[in-house]
This record gives sequence, C-alpha cells and structure tokens, in this order.
Amino acid sequence: MRDYFDLKNLPVLENYGRTLQVSSFDRKADNGDFGQYLYQDADGAMVLFDETGKGCIKSIWATNATEETTLFFYFDGSATPQYTVSLMGLFTGGVPELSGVGNSFEDRGHYDEADTRAGNCFIPIPYTKGLKITATGKLDNIYYHIMYEKYTDDVDITDAGSKSPAFDQAFAGESPVPEAYTFEKTLTLPSGYTDAGKLEQPGVITAFVVRIPKETDLSQIQLDISWDGELISQVAAPLLYMFSQPFGFAEIHSHALDVHMEGDQIVMSLYLPMPFWKSAGITLVNLSDTPVELTLQLSVEENLYTPSETGYFHADFRRGQTELFEDWLIGSFFGRGHIIGVIQTCHGGQYCEGNEHFYINGSRTPQINGTGTEDFYLGCYWPNQKYDSPCAGCINDVYLMNDSTLKGAFKYPAGYYRFLHDMPIRFMDGIRLEIQHGAVGQTYSYYSSLCLSYRRPDSLFTQTDFICVGSEASREQHGYTAENAADVSLAAKIEAQRKAPVLQKSGLLHGAGKVQFTVAIQPENDGVCLRRLYDQTRSPQRGIVYVDGAPVGDWYNPGYNEATAFADHDFYIPASVTAGKKALQIEIHVPDVYTDFEYTVFTIRKV
Repeated sequence: MRDYFDLKNLPVLENYGRTLQVSSFDRKADNGDFGQYLYQDADGAMVLFDETGKGCIKSIWATNATEETTLFFYFDGSATPQYTVSLMGLFTGGVPELSGVGNSFEDRGHYDEADTRAGNCFIPIPYTKGLKITATGKLDNIYYHIMYEKYTDDVDITDAGSKSPAFDQAFAGESPVPEAYTFEKTLTLPSGYTDAGKLEQPGVITAFVVRIPKETDLSQIQLDISWDGELISQVAAPLLYMFSQPFGFAEIHSHALDVHMEGDQIVMSLYLPMPFWKSAGITLVNLSDTPVELTLQLSVEENLYTPSETGYFHADFRRGQTELFEDWLIGSFFGRGHIIGVIQTCHGGQYCEGNEHFYINGSRTPQINGTGTEDFYLGCYWPNQKYDSPCAGCINDVYLMNDSTLKGAFKYPAGYYRFLHDMPIRFMDGIRLEIQHGAVGQTYSYYSSLCLSYRRPDSLFTQTDFICVGSEASREQHGYTAENAADVSLAAKIEAQRKAPVLQKSGLLHGAGKVQFTVAIQPENDGVCLRRLYDQTRSPQRGIVYVDGAPVGDWYNPGYNEATAFADHDFYIPASVTAGKKALQIEIHVPDVYTDFEYTVFTIRKV
C-alpha cells in the first residue's frame, strides 16, 4: 500500500479502498457535536467505531481526552480487547504499538481556559476481519473523528500498519530539500500577465520555490499553471495561498510546505510533485499597478509516472460571502483523483463551529462528516493557537492579535491548512467538498479556500442498473424476492443536507431471511459498486452479501440517525467475482434487521 508521507507517491491515483470517517457529529444537525456515538452496545458501552472486513484506521483525533474515559479495541471479532487504554493514554503512550512519532497531545486552543488539548494519532491501525472500538466512563463531552479506509477482501494489507522513513521524517519536521534547482529566474512583474517560464519536455516539478525581499507585497499576485498545453489552467490561485500565506509572512515548517526567513529574504517552498508529459506553462499575474520583484526556483526531475495512473496537480481557489444555511463550497470536481490538501481563511461570525461535509462519487450522504472547522484542521476550541505539523496547521493566533479576549478574536480572519498525507480523499466519479460556516451555516462571514488535488477528467463509474424497491414492476424486472419483509413508507431527509426537500419513499423492512435480485453490469470492469438508500432509524443493520453464490463480505450499517433517516451507503464488489460478466445474481443474507428503498449499480471501469 502506498505511503503518502513519501511525497513522490501523491500523484499516483489508487482505486482500491474507500475513504471514510466516523465522528461525534450531531445527528440532529444542531451543533451538539460531542458525546455522539454510533450506538450503545449490549454491555452498556458506547461504540465509537465498528467495521467488518478489511480496513485500516489512518488517523484519530479527539479533544476533552482525560483518564476518566476508557477505550477498548476489539480486533477481528474477538470478544477480548487487544488494547484497553484511557482516551488520554491513547495519545500519551498508553499503547506501546501506538506510541512515539506520529502521536501527540498538544495545546491548540484558547477557549475559556478549558482543556484545549487535541490528541492526534497518525499511526495506522490495520484490521483483517473487523475492528470495534468502545468507550466507558466519562462520555458526555467527547469530540472525536476517526479517518479510515475500507477494502475488499482481495486487497493485500500486509504492510498497511508499517511506518516508513518518510513518516518519521515528516513528524521530525523535515522537508525534502532538493539537491539542486534546475530552473531559476528573477522576475520583475509589471501590471498584468508575465510569462514566468515554459518547460518544453516531460518532467516533474518536485520543488516550487519563491524568494522575495522581506517587505515585498505579493497580495495582488496570481499564479496560473497549465499542464500539457491545456487551455484552462489546472493551477489558478493567489500566489500566497499556494504557500499557506494568505495574510502575509507566517513561518511554517511542515512536510510538504516550508516558509522561513533567510537573512532579509522570505523563502517559500512547496514540495508537492507536479508531473507533466509535454509541457508546463507558468504565468504570474500582477493585479496591481506596482511592479513586484521575485525569484522563482524550480527543481525539475525526470517523469517516470504512468499517465493513465497519475493525476495532474490542481489548485482550485474560491472566495466570497457565505450564504445563510448553505455550506461553503470548497470545490466540486468531476472525474477521478484524490484531494490532498485544503487551505482556508474565515472572517466574521462564529465560523469555527462549521462541520465539513464531503460527498464522494455522487453519494447524497457525506462519507466525511465532521465536528467543526477547527477540528478538521486538527485543532480544538477556537480561537486556536498558532501551530504547524505535517498534516495541519493554524497560521495565525487571532486571540493574541487583539486583546486576548473572545470578542477581540473576531476582529481578525483566521487561517488554516490541512494536508491529507494520512489519507488522501479518493474519488472515482467526482467529489463535492463543503464546510459549514458557524454552528449550522448561519453566519454572515467572508471565506476563502484553496483545494489541492491530483485529478484526471475521466470517471471510472458507469451506472448500469437501478432498482426501485417500492415499485412492483422494478422488483419484477430484477427478479427481486425477499423471504421475510414488510412494506414500509418513509418521509425523511438525507443526512447533512439541511435545506434538502423531504423524500417520500417506499421500501422494505427485512427480518431474518434472504434477499435476492439480479443486476446488469458491463463485462469489462474492475469491480462493481452497489449503492443502497436505507433507513438509519433501524440500527445496526447487517447483510451478508453473496455474488453468484460466492461470499464477498458484510454490508454493515452500525450508525443510528433518527433526525435525518435516509442515507446512501456503498458496497464494493471485487473484480474477482465480476470480471467478464454481464449480470450478477446478488444474495443478501439478513441475520436480524435490514432496510432497502433503492439500489443504484455502478460498473467500475478498468484503468
């Protein structure tokens, strides 16, 4: 499995695994994003995480962590926990296997002199047949999110839990400084467009460096880069945002990013690889009337990437006024790729509470649903202290910039960055990234955001079938039968879509028994995705899935949500049982409870 702390792996687009998150977000969407769990276990413990099959936890974040909360990690269906540790102990050496480099417990906020320490564990935790994490003790005020990948049974996860030298270097604060710069040019930028450089043969920019005298104002300089002669720039952003410098100079020592002073010069370096196969055209635009001088340095190496497996580097920028009760749009992209970073500023109103909502592959339900803007950036309790780490940072301390009061903190915009070395957010059929402003999107705020990604324009999903379970004709067409089911009708919203209409759907509530149906697919495929619309007020739900008689895993839904009952959930079927077939006979063996209203079938195209 690829290690994305090794930056040269970032452009490579992998199709294995789904990127997911569980968190303590408020199911009622009322900003009570704490003390919320998947469900309560039979022994009274609250369940934070519960997955079956193969997977790997990539990072765990939490705040309000004390010795009064105890966690239990049950691996691969075992009734005995492999780890028993306090929530604070999880981040402070309580589990030897999860201790040391990549695990921290640090002050990251100012709010009302509360416990403002955030715990962050980036040490991967793989599992083969499932993992369940439960908690007892003090539970009412815990904020948490767990980012993880879920795999089909044919994925080799032998090295999923290993830490690489690049991982160690990242958390030691080391950046990959190039041996030499192969391109260097000092430019005086007049008003308007300046051709900063054209690279006419294949290559990979592995270091993008800008040097300026200390007093230079770059706030009106835009950067445009076009790869391989594309008419629309794949990189289009204010130059300072590319280095997480939206307010001027702020020293940062991260893994992919470094900004520091050398004598009387500011040196800004970005180490995200940028491959191209024909050419790279770099343009700088001065929107002011004042000439600006800077030095551009590039390290360009040989391009050894395979084009069909590699994404172009993109930087997509937005800024403007927020809209009441509409999430701020970070970006909406088609095709395939993965998101590897977000840089954001917020100004006005209590913006810090807003939860991130990331919708992957056209799902109506966010697979990434968080607990607050400052939490997404791995801090806690806004106003946040200035911090920088390999995966996240707060650029400025608005609390100290005025009078060290909460009221004074609102006078200044706050800025953050998040690099997803721990888990790039993969997509095969587009992605939409949104984040709330304020507790429920209720603030009049001014936002800006820069989304960093590697993408290609071609989608890997093709919809090849659809079953409306509430339609007798649709069931008959697909040979749909159920041994123990009752008709149900539900009027509800889809999770996280606050202004969405109420859906009125008919479906089935299943007890113990078997569900069968046939779906059409394309023979040339790299697997199949089944997307099911189900009722989250019945929980947990499990269906053991067979394809043409072969078991392929559990379709397991442990989460409970009474406020917004409808949710989409995806189940991936490996190519080992789908390749060369035009249709699949699906059997779902229900041990207890299962609901279904719709099935959408996507054939996954081979790259």
